[in-house]
Amino acid sequence: MSTPATPATLAALSAYSACDISDALLALRLPHGGFIPDLSPISPPAIYTLSCAAVQHPRRNALDGSRAYGYDINPIRPPSHAAMLGGILAMRLKYRGVRAVIAHGRVRDVGEIRGVELPVWSLGTSTVGSGGGVKAHAVDVVVEVGGVSVKAGDVVVADPGNGVVVIPAEKVGEVLALLPGLAVADGRVKEAVGGGMGVGEAFKRFRK
Repeated sequence: MSTPATPATLAALSAYSACDISDALLALRLPHGGFIPDLSPISPPAIYTLSCAAVQHPRRNALDGSRAYGYDINPIRPPSHAAMLGGILAMRLKYRGVRAVIAHGRVRDVGEIRGVELPVWSLGTSTVGSGGGVKAHAVDVVVEVGGVSVKAGDVVVADPGNGVVVIPAEKVGEVLALLPGLAVADGRVKEAVGGGMGVGEAFKRFRK
């Protein structure tokens, strides 16, 4: 199993936007640029860049075993009308040290979730608890969330303004190597377009 990214690595990635990181992943030919579609922040934080505990839970109290780092990522296919996370479970996750939750389904008790200051992204909300149709399945397995494969050790960048991007653990070094050059190229494109150059010409000159 992959280990979490180091604080220095996460700090280096945090200097870039989720859009920058998707650009790097596309340059590495990663499908979808690592972007998980249709997620919205329920409990809005600042931009988060964290290592990921990719988990599906096989028993009702499995949240008690969530590791005290990174993200809990929970996919449901297809999304249920019932919530997969509520105020009580959010409180427990926060106590366990989980830094944020990506719920590829619905959540409820939004006020309580915000009250414990646990950053949560989801597909939407529900009034129905998990007993109304959500069941746990497995722990520490590779999961597919919105067409993106996620495993423990991957890095998640969750940006309230732009969305959620997953960097595969084995691509983190390559992404970090590409980002400075991409940022310089983007800066040159913006400067050229601001000076009157056409977008196509600017891209041709500076984003090769």
